[in-house]
Amino acid sequence: MNKLQKFWYSCKEIGIPQMADYAGYLVQKKSGRLIRKTPLAGFPLDFNPQEIEIKVPFDPFNPKLQKLLEKDRTRIIQSAEELLSGWYHPFGGKKALLTFATGIEPSLHWTSVGDLVNGRDIKWLWEPARFTWVFDLAKAWLITKDDRYPSFFWHKFSEFIQLNQVNSAPNYTSAQEAAMRMIAWLMAYQVFKESPATTADHSAQLVTAFWQHASRIPPTLGYARSQNNNHLLSEALGLVIAGSLFSGKSSLGRDWLKLGVKEFNQAILRQIDKDGTYSQHSANYHRLMLHLSLVYYGYAKRNEIEIPLEVKDRLAAATFWLAAQLDPLSGRLPNLGHNDGSLLLPMGTGDFRDYRPTLQAASVAFTGQNCLPSGPWDELSIWLGQPETEKVLKIQSLTSPAVHVISVSNKRASLRGVTFHGRPAHADQLHLDLWWDGLNITQDAGTYAYNDAPPWQNPFSSTLVHNTISIDGFDQMEKVSKFLWLRQAQAKWHTAPSKDILFASHNGYRRMGMIHQRIVTFVNANQLEVIDQVHFIRKTDAKHVTLHWLLIDWQWNLEENLFTLHSDDRKIKISFNNTSSNYGSAISPMDVSLIRAGDTLVGKRIAPILGWVSDTYGEKQPTLSLSLEYQTNNDLQIVTRFEFSKIASAAQG
Repeated sequence: MNKLQKFWYSCKEIGIPQMADYAGYLVQKKSGRLIRKTPLAGFPLDFNPQEIEIKVPFDPFNPKLQKLLEKDRTRIIQSAEELLSGWYHPFGGKKALLTFATGIEPSLHWTSVGDLVNGRDIKWLWEPARFTWVFDLAKAWLITKDDRYPSFFWHKFSEFIQLNQVNSAPNYTSAQEAAMRMIAWLMAYQVFKESPATTADHSAQLVTAFWQHASRIPPTLGYARSQNNNHLLSEALGLVIAGSLFSGKSSLGRDWLKLGVKEFNQAILRQIDKDGTYSQHSANYHRLMLHLSLVYYGYAKRNEIEIPLEVKDRLAAATFWLAAQLDPLSGRLPNLGHNDGSLLLPMGTGDFRDYRPTLQAASVAFTGQNCLPSGPWDELSIWLGQPETEKVLKIQSLTSPAVHVISVSNKRASLRGVTFHGRPAHADQLHLDLWWDGLNITQDAGTYAYNDAPPWQNPFSSTLVHNTISIDGFDQMEKVSKFLWLRQAQAKWHTAPSKDILFASHNGYRRMGMIHQRIVTFVNANQLEVIDQVHFIRKTDAKHVTLHWLLIDWQWNLEENLFTLHSDDRKIKISFNNTSSNYGSAISPMDVSLIRAGDTLVGKRIAPILGWVSDTYGEKQPTLSLSLEYQTNNDLQIVTRFEFSKIASAAQG
């Protein structure tokens, strides 16, 4: 795609206002204006920080919360002690050293660095500085009153302030990071202020840090608007928090509060469709959006700010979207879109991908009802001080017109088909996620990394790794940068003869003279049928059509058109029936490949990014990637059938 085409499609698909905001940001950055507006060391306070009383509109001292934490006492204390030993779990994954060392000069202005810092992905420097690990210390103190925990927090807080001059790189590079740090600090302070380890000097230092962090946000709000995503929500919320804190002492604080409320409400209306779809098309970012909205909801109530009804309706719709995607047995969602490891409010679960705490809290806040029975996932709702309700809305009744799912006997199939109104995350139209008893059988690979060495620069956004069709090795859309897709593939849902049949198509390969459509149905309680049809809409040369499945990492066997997966107690047979020439004559695949962890086990396909799945940022695990490649210049139909069965154990006879 040449520059003129890129400009045309950007105007058409992203929008001129967002492009103008981004251009304005670049002009300010290149001209040096942002350096002047965000000077090193920041701006002095025009009031005494000791006069500010830090108030947070939440309730971590609720007796019900204490009871829930006691039930998880062993894990909580173990995590807190691990922190005291200098270790934490970045992105909810494997443990790593907790350090704020960046390896760069502390006098380097934030405008001087990009996504890589000394060859290292900047997200690994941001993650410890988000301070979300502090919640383990706060929980441990709530159930033990051991002052080693708040003492450690204040030690790390002081260390961060010492090592990170205001507006220096890398931890002031993103205003969103400043805002998210403020949220963690505030919620930790609400707990630790009751400890003798918290002094008046600590409180004053925290107030000063809030002022400097909030001051970082307004100069680059144009960039956040241009992204129209969680950056804008985070930064608007940061202004609301700072405005609530400083409005009694500073006119600037009052301006921040007013601006933050305006930006947050407008962002919700722009970013959440009426059907609940979030603009970032990501399960993890959908959760982050709800977390930010829950904190905003608490501050709006405290400041007696009326949230517009339309904003409430969008947040309720987003809650329904989350509920409709949730696998009720595991608490997980399909790993759709970007997953950068964000978990702003890590309450109620030890599993990073368990979305039930978020769903329960959002359901109470935005629908006035619980949607799950009482359980450990209530922790977030209680911590946020949400009102108790005896109303329970069964999760099965929480549907969304944007989520297309069919289910039978603890088996769920969800088919992705989206009409984009902004920036897509992944080229994943007609991707199919299949779940059985809480196990993700056909999976979305996730993200793994944005900024590692090739090929690990957001490669899992490609069509090639999703459970769908690709043509001639091309993606459904054209990737013009790490996070930008143009010539967007748009899905269309078709009327099916039954509500138990999913039927959709997309036009991503129209530029190549082809249309892909998919029909999904449970033939019975133990068989799922997927029909892929590739139609030629104009005469072209023969095309290579590849069907890909990213499968659970079980034992396997491949015999001609039958692929078998099995664990100790389960078996899945996957069979393929292929026809061409208006579906009259059989056609055999020219290659059947199986790849695990980038290594080709069967067939000819070479692809190091295949055979991996990533539950969270920076980690990937081996799994099975099965692909069938066909060459044809006629319409092609591929029928894939999944047959499920349980294996009786030897003890059962």
